[in-house]
Amino acid sequence: MRFKTPAIRMLLIGAISVFTFFTLFACTPLETKKIDVDVDEGEARTLEESEEEIVTVDYENAEFGAEIKGYIPSFLCTDNDNYVKIEITNTSDFTWQNSGSNPVRVGYHYYGQDVDYSEYDNNSRTVFPNDVEPGETVTVEVLINDITNKGIYAVQIDLVLEGYFWFSAKDIPVLQNNVYFSSCGDGSES
Repeated sequence: MRFKTPAIRMLLIGAISVFTFFTLFACTPLETKKIDVDVDEGEARTLEESEEEIVTVDYENAEFGAEIKGYIPSFLCTDNDNYVKIEITNTSDFTWQNSGSNPVRVGYHYYGQDVDYSEYDNNSRTVFPNDVEPGETVTVEVLINDITNKGIYAVQIDLVLEGYFWFSAKDIPVLQNNVYFSSCGDGSES
């Protein structure tokens, strides 16, 4: 028995030593070395082109333009989301950004014809699916859901450069129609 006890003790000390040795080396960060890489001019140009370019537009002097095609139905619902499918061509001299601090979005104005409700600026906006280049045409479904009172309204679909102005303020034509709004629900509203 005496002989086995020192052997077990030596085996246990050896196992602990090996465990400690591997733990220290496994948890010690590896030394990193700086490697100089030569990049030829063609590769550098490709890397620069792949980086996102930040474009600054002078909106005060830019040429604004848009062509809006489509039809606004003569009946829409006061209690549902209404989507009007239109085509818009960018005839401006700059790309319409769909995000960022000053995106171009699609909105609308409405003016009550037989009711006393109107709104010019605080309606829902529709976002373009991507940036729209000059000359490019996109199809969007404009959400019209802010009219909740029954009646006849002049509805104008317009573009807005957020933070600046509506395109109609620059004499860009809007898409317009007189629309009767009423409930599309269960018929309980008269």
